[in-house]
Amino acid sequence: MTVRRSDIVVVGGSVAALRAAETVSRQAPHLSLMVVSDEVHPPHERPPLSKVGLEEPFDREALTYPAVASLREQGVTFALNTRAEGLDVANRRLLTTVGSLEYGALVAATGCEPFVPPVFAGQPDVFTLRRYEDAVGLRAAVSRPGAHVAVIGAGFIGGEFAATLAKAGRRVTVVDLADRPLGRFGDAVAREYQALHRAAGVQLRFGAAVTGLGEDGGRRFLLLDDDSRVPADVILVGVGVRPSTAWLEESGVLLDNGIVCDATLKAAERVFAAGDAVRWRNPRWGATMRIEHWTNAAEQGRVAGINAVNVFAGEDPVVCGSVPYFWSDQHGVRIQFAGYRTGTEEIVEDRNADGLLVVYRMGDLVTGVLAFERRAQFVKLRAMLRNELPWQQARTVLTSGPAPVG
Repeated sequence: MTVRRSDIVVVGGSVAALRAAETVSRQAPHLSLMVVSDEVHPPHERPPLSKVGLEEPFDREALTYPAVASLREQGVTFALNTRAEGLDVANRRLLTTVGSLEYGALVAATGCEPFVPPVFAGQPDVFTLRRYEDAVGLRAAVSRPGAHVAVIGAGFIGGEFAATLAKAGRRVTVVDLADRPLGRFGDAVAREYQALHRAAGVQLRFGAAVTGLGEDGGRRFLLLDDDSRVPADVILVGVGVRPSTAWLEESGVLLDNGIVCDATLKAAERVFAAGDAVRWRNPRWGATMRIEHWTNAAEQGRVAGINAVNVFAGEDPVVCGSVPYFWSDQHGVRIQFAGYRTGTEEIVEDRNADGLLVVYRMGDLVTGVLAFERRAQFVKLRAMLRNELPWQQARTVLTSGPAPVG
């Protein structure tokens, strides 16, 4: 089989992969560039159904990132439905299901795969939300009259989808093994999150483990460890993901709950990585972290693309120092977090008529902020967190809003 070649190869079909490709094309249009993805569709927004109402148009073409068309016009090749199966770092060769591909520099951006507990494996009408086809199938299933949906996992994808269902008047129960949803952010956040969903009519079952599935009168249910039952005609599983790194296991690239990289996102000689599967040393915090959020993936894709180009330009790589950030809209409320938590910080709660704002501080330094609404103040604090943020400076932002409630 003929071995193909590209100056830079980007592996993956996610936003991290697309941002890397955009950066390469913009900074070095003279270099050949190929994006290799096991998806049958070009890079698109996902998981879309958690943010798109059940009655709203749901068209894949509309979800495809506009940059794809412009990249193709610039000569970028998209090798779709092509899975990476191995990487030969010494010989700069990517092994795929359709043959080998030689590269000058490579960006690994294969992201993560959803984890499905064994109790749900192979069962009908059980879904995860990663690919477009997942969303199409799930949307059709929940559209059946009278279907009761069980969401396994109270994270942001599960919470967003529960909110979408509640808005459409559907019956939905969220089940989570943890006693407190979002408990890692403190009791105030957990209480606020529960109250938000209960006020919208979402049923919540926390501190409960699913021990099996059963059927009664042709309707499926979850059996919980307290012997109670939860109707579950349709099940969405959102209990976590695992880095998609099997293709790198024999490559010599260091793997440890993801692709281990230095501060420049370098994983091996001429190999950089970006996105949810990356564990890197973030110089802003002096800590190694892996982050599964869109904003981080986009920023890492940009940095990895720059550094892949710098290989050819003979320039030093740039570091990826960032403030982790995520957001989620649920029941008309925006939830946002920025910063980095170890779990040992002091938690300061501030509630006023505009919502709840929680600040995390370690001694005199603020390390993070989480807000339910409070958008203007959150934006200010997020920007301030790009550098070390003394508590007294953060307090000036808190006191700039409406008077505290109570």
